[in-house]
Amino acid sequence: MHKSILYTICTSTLLCVLVSVIPFQAHGDGFSSENLPPASIGNRSASLFIKINPPVITSENTGDRYLLLRLFDANNNKTITHDSFFIEVRKHNQLLMQDLFHTHSGVLILKITPTSTIGKWDIYGDKEPFLDAWMNQEGGPVDVRAPILGEGGLYQIHIELFSIDYDKNIFKTEDRPRWDSGLSVGDINQNTINYKNHSYNTTLISYYDKITNFNFDQTKPQISFAMPFDWNASRFKAIPIFVHEEIHVPKSFKEFTNTPTFLANVNGNPLEGRKLLVDPYSSGNDTIIHILLNKNDIINLAKTMPAGTNTMNFQVSPGIPNVKTSTSILTDFGGWGINLGWFPASLSANEKNDLKLTFVDAFSEKPVSGNVNYDLKILDKDGNTILSEANLTAKNGADIQSMNLPSTGIYNIQVNIKSITSNGIADTSRIGIARGNLVIPSIAINEDVIPEFPTGIIVLLISISFIILISSSSRLKF
Repeated sequence: MHKSILYTICTSTLLCVLVSVIPFQAHGDGFSSENLPPASIGNRSASLFIKINPPVITSENTGDRYLLLRLFDANNNKTITHDSFFIEVRKHNQLLMQDLFHTHSGVLILKITPTSTIGKWDIYGDKEPFLDAWMNQEGGPVDVRAPILGEGGLYQIHIELFSIDYDKNIFKTEDRPRWDSGLSVGDINQNTINYKNHSYNTTLISYYDKITNFNFDQTKPQISFAMPFDWNASRFKAIPIFVHEEIHVPKSFKEFTNTPTFLANVNGNPLEGRKLLVDPYSSGNDTIIHILLNKNDIINLAKTMPAGTNTMNFQVSPGIPNVKTSTSILTDFGGWGINLGWFPASLSANEKNDLKLTFVDAFSEKPVSGNVNYDLKILDKDGNTILSEANLTAKNGADIQSMNLPSTGIYNIQVNIKSITSNGIADTSRIGIARGNLVIPSIAINEDVIPEFPTGIIVLLISISFIILISSSSRLKF
């Protein structure tokens, strides 16, 4: 992997403490960690935090791999001790591992050694005497050898709580709290494109499921690839879901990258506005193209899919330059959207313009009610910083910033979300950078605003921390 690719991934790293305060509830598809919806147990609201590591599989991170569970009271974030969990892991409906585990501390860590034989697994550890559950008496990880985390993709994890508080406090079968989680391990796919007697190394990163069928059509030119996907909308009707695909193309491939505008589609459906983000700034050698699809996007796409469709098919090609001022942007990670309101809507050089930033949850599309701590930058076409404001606060999820740009041209606007404070608790588990365009002169038409759900719809707030740490050894840290 090129150093530029590693640099880009590492700059997107989401650093957080695994058992820190995470006030948002989550239950979704396509994340590497989440807080599952709480279950009522007496006067407590027991929630389960689940995480897999590493969140991106590469040939570089060949170190230890883990599955972590933490049971806690959602009302006060206190860990609930002496728990027994039945855990079942599947991928594409194939059983990878299932067994019963116990933790005295309330935090269970399975250290995974990936194997290649589907349907076969081995567990090494001590046994809890009442349920005969696997555990580590010294509180460390339980060693599991199974076909898990050996490659990228979507892992389906089913958990049942057998006991709580003390080892003999065992639930009746019908009373066991149950959770289902779909966690993704990012898949990195590297390919060589041959075009007019030149070779270019490209990298695709899928943060949802494993990439297949990569192809480059020289006549267009066009990159295409696919990813397994279940389009049955009833599967994700009640849960958040997010698909993020990332394409790195060398800037030296000028026939492809020498344009600020790209065309993309999913299964023939065009992707525009916030769904398609082009970043020529983060990497000195590459142009990075992001495809970002939230739940509403996927639901609308699902309506167009013929019965039996089981893949997302992507096509990306350079387009005729036609950059527009962004009125809505999404973060690369963390799951936030920002609606951008420009006043006046007619943007000109050497004139004051007010920018209203309204922060929303990109998965539920509900406005943020807490205070958002963020940085704001504007870069010129060469990546030089024109404006930089740090540690800004959007009170109750909204803020206004004034700016005056000295000359005409295309600019890049970056909003770096650093934390969101709700009920006095600062959540740093969903950090991410949103990028968009600012064209001087232009008229900003608010046609790509992220819609909000009508009042009264129950929305699950997402907690996601895509921790991306590419190194020779990827380890879980507390």
